[in-house]
Amino acid sequence: MAKKDASFTLEIFDEDMQATLAGRMLTLPFHKGKDEEGDPVLVVEIDGAETWDDGSELALKDLQKLLERIEAECEARDIEIEFE
Repeated sequence: MAKKDASFTLEIFDEDMQATLAGRMLTLPFHKGKDEEGDPVLVVEIDGAETWDDGSELALKDLQKLLERIEAECEARDIEIEFE
């Protein structure tokens, strides 16, 4: 399931998601969990997000922009997420 917004795309698979921003891809693993109310949530692991998939450095401002886009896209798809 891919969604495109200008220079941003997000594909969600069984155990990870691939986000592309301005032609650069970042794969982030996630696991299924529950939020404080016990509702299902995807817990996205961002601790290791230091480089793009091509090995080049991922700037903090780009990571922040990417996480904002991921959050907005998941909200639009009615998918609850948390970053860890």
